[in-house]
Amino acid sequence: MKSLDGLRWTLKPTRPRYASFYTIPRAQVSFLTRKSSGQAGSPRWLYQSKILERPVKPLNPTRHVLSQPMRAVMRQLPHPVVVITTLENAHSIAELRDGSKDQVLPPVPRAMTVSSFTSLSVDPVPRVTFNVSLPSTTYQALMKCGRFNAHILSSDDHGVRIADLFTRGSRLPTAEETTKDVGEPDLGVLAGLEKLGVQVLGRERWRQEWEQAKDYREKVAGTGDIGTNNPDVDLPPSGTLPVLQGQGVMHVLKCEYRHLSPPEEGDFDHHAIVIGEVLDIIPGESQSENSIALAYADRAYRQIGEKLLDRPTSDQESSSDGKS
Repeated sequence: MKSLDGLRWTLKPTRPRYASFYTIPRAQVSFLTRKSSGQAGSPRWLYQSKILERPVKPLNPTRHVLSQPMRAVMRQLPHPVVVITTLENAHSIAELRDGSKDQVLPPVPRAMTVSSFTSLSVDPVPRVTFNVSLPSTTYQALMKCGRFNAHILSSDDHGVRIADLFTRGSRLPTAEETTKDVGEPDLGVLAGLEKLGVQVLGRERWRQEWEQAKDYREKVAGTGDIGTNNPDVDLPPSGTLPVLQGQGVMHVLKCEYRHLSPPEEGDFDHHAIVIGEVLDIIPGESQSENSIALAYADRAYRQIGEKLLDRPTSDQESSSDGKS
């Protein structure tokens, strides 16, 4: 067997994600070898190739043995139901200075209903978290925008109708997709809220921000310095997102997205974890002293039942410490 002197390989370390693999029979690798020409000091370099079999991730990996039992257990747990809103095509200064962009696309509202919403921390910084099944149009818009609003819903017919409106995805039929018409930003998937008597606040303001972004781009392009900061041109405002107001909305948490590493492409049944820092809390219309937010369990929306046992508040617990 001939020896291969001077063989050079570039290997990228990988960590297998599944226990079973199948092989692709025709993965060709080329390399350079040095072969003696028979004369001292005059080696010849030859290109050779070899067909290798390499392990790759299976198309249909086997599910974990506890997947279905775990689903059954989690269905019995009540989960809070929250509607997330954000904007697709929310402009950034870097994009407005990108000379390869032909136009500034209008903002398109996106929304989704999640049942994994929970508090991550209260002090020193209030943070919330939830997860999203991928692929998700709203998640992609949220990552790019960097902000989102979380709407806490009331456990009544009003809250249920709002929640159920956004469980079918954010994409409109092709004929109605608002990004096709760059002349008029629209409510998109939020248009259905009008039938429920719910207002969408901020529409005029994010439209104005879009118009100012277009003006900014035209002014910068006119100076010939579109890729750099021009102190003579005022930066356009941004940051307005859809806020839902009306019966069925108890609170609105305005949040800033904290970036995490996104899931790898091709992950099986993967989810993205979203963490948001709460910047402001807006009171809604559906409020009462003893109201409990909408919940979801066993494939149905739920109301929390009667109290079983009152627990003392943190102040009462601290004042009773050391007393018998």
